[in-house]
Parts: sequence; C-alpha cells; structure tokens
Amino acid sequence: MLYEITRVTTPMYMQRYVEFVLDGYEQLNMAYPFSVSLAYLASPVLMREEIFLAFDDEHQVVGCLSFIRGTAQYDYSNREIIQLQVLYIKPSCRCTRMLLSFMQMLVQYVHYKEEPVHELQFWTKQDRYIRSLIEKHFGIKPEPNDS
Repeated sequence: MLYEITRVTTPMYMQRYVEFVLDGYEQLNMAYPFSVSLAYLASPVLMREEIFLAFDDEHQVVGCLSFIRGTAQYDYSNREIIQLQVLYIKPSCRCTRMLLSFMQMLVQYVHYKEEPVHELQFWTKQDRYIRSLIEKHFGIKPEPNDS
C-alpha cells in the first residue's frame, strides 16, 4: 500500500488530525486523565505548531506526527527544544517504512527551518518492548522521567 505524508496547513486538515487522534485515543494508552491528554494531543493545533498526516491511497488518515517547540517550564521560549506530542500509526498500517518516513519528514523539516534544534523530547509508557524499539530504530537509550 502506498502512503503520502503531508504537512498540515489548513483548518480542515487540523480537524482531521484531531479526529484521528481522538479516534485512536484508547490505543495511545496515555497515562493522564482525558482532559490532560486532550491538551497534549491538541497543543500542536492550539499553538499553531507542526502536524504531519499520512494518507493512504483512498485519502484516509492512517498516521500522524505532531510536535511543539519549547517547554512549559520556560513558557515555550526555548524553541531549540522540540517536544514530539504524537506519533501514531493505525495498527493495520504499522511498518518500519512508515515510521522511518515520518522520521525522515521530521528531520528534513527541521533541517530546512531557520530555527536550530538542539533537543528532541518524547514520552512513552514504561514498556520493555517500546524501549527496545526506540533503542533499535533510533540508536538511543531512553532516559527515565518521573514527570
């Protein structure tokens, strides 16, 4: 199956992003109450940051990647830090190629923006399988975080 990954720039596609992550909310296994999770999921829309959607050949959303720049601790002024908010691929479409396509899109986009990036942050639940995937695909050891 062929996929196309596109940067979201219109309200219509922002709505499709929100609908997609809400449809997959249970599978995201977020460790927060729904109200807090919704704030994380919607923050790229609310803060006018970056969202990428993957579409199948029938133009249905099958994956997304979104991020914001900066951290709440510094009132989002430390824009050299990117916080990956959501990376979600429908279970029926999950494959290494899709994951790598999203990561390539992220790296290319960051490379061509004028704002430098010094750090990429993301959170996952505590899970040995996820930890091994991160180590295998990204070559990094995840750092435990208590927050």
